[in-house]
Amino acid sequence: MSADEDQLSPVPAAPAARAPRLKPEDSDALWWLGKWLGIPFLIVVAAFYSEYLWRSPVDIVPTVTRQEVRPYPFPDGATGPTLAPPEIERLAPTPVAPPVVETPPPTPAEVVAEPISQPQPRYPERALQAEREGVVRLRITIAPDGTVSDAVVLDARPRGWFENAALSAVRQWRYKPSGRTISTIAEIEFKLR
Repeated sequence: MSADEDQLSPVPAAPAARAPRLKPEDSDALWWLGKWLGIPFLIVVAAFYSEYLWRSPVDIVPTVTRQEVRPYPFPDGATGPTLAPPEIERLAPTPVAPPVVETPPPTPAEVVAEPISQPQPRYPERALQAEREGVVRLRITIAPDGTVSDAVVLDARPRGWFENAALSAVRQWRYKPSGRTISTIAEIEFKLR
């Protein structure tokens, strides 16, 4: 036999060690530990987890806390040292405006019935050259003075061709002043003549 064959030959396994048998006094000591330490531990664990079985479900409601932050919260007429850097003067507290209560907006029919000026949008040069037609649907917000304060594109077909022209035209629209903020839907159709 060569030295290489000796390394590959299996090594006989050692006989399995047997666990020693417990003496009766050791068995009694383990039983005593299990009875006086293990059983109370199991009772505590069971009581802790049984709380989840018997407790009524709680609804968690997310809330938002509003907090007003002022730069330096000193009372009026306060004197004495300040922690603010010397180049920053103390600011007077700003009065808090009362909450604005909005009245329900009128129906879109009331808004459409009272336009003063609605200039037509300028047909995009790129769309004219490509001979494209389309429709843009917008949500416009009309300020109490009758001007369009906000305009958002809801849908455009085809996309990317007429949105900017529609937005710039809608921002020039004027309505009869209603004294309230109104939101309505407008649709502009771009057609080649």
